[in-house]
Amino acid sequence: MKKLFLFLFVSFILLLLPVSVIGIEFDGSECYYPLQSNSTLEVHYTHSVSLTKVVDVYDVSTRGIYFVQERWQEFLAGQPVDFDYRSGQFYVKNSHEFLGKEWDYWFIPVNNVTILLNGKAIFRQPPREAVLEIRVERIPFILSIVRRC
Repeated sequence: MKKLFLFLFVSFILLLLPVSVIGIEFDGSECYYPLQSNSTLEVHYTHSVSLTKVVDVYDVSTRGIYFVQERWQEFLAGQPVDFDYRSGQFYVKNSHEFLGKEWDYWFIPVNNVTILLNGKAIFRQPPREAVLEIRVERIPFILSIVRRC
């Protein structure tokens, strides 16, 4: 009986230990993904004016979110006018800008957003508009399991 109690107690404590995660929230729906020492997050979307592809690339770690690259196809409203080089159909701008521990986007259905984490699709925009929030945070291990999508 003591061993069972000890096992349950240790298991309970382990489930409450904090872990670092990337949180993705869209329209009140929230998911968590384990944060590796250095993860790459890509936000792929259609620009609402030019209707061309845009890709924003971020390095994400426990320190926060760093904007590292933007790729786009046209020079219309809201898109950069300077670039570092061309790669295929894309203009590419490299950067290393610290954004903090959270970053928000506002997307409408025409944006057709997809988020990749380390090359794997983890989110596709539902057909409604909302704010997309990306956060680096520490949460109890059990919550990272329950809220993983």
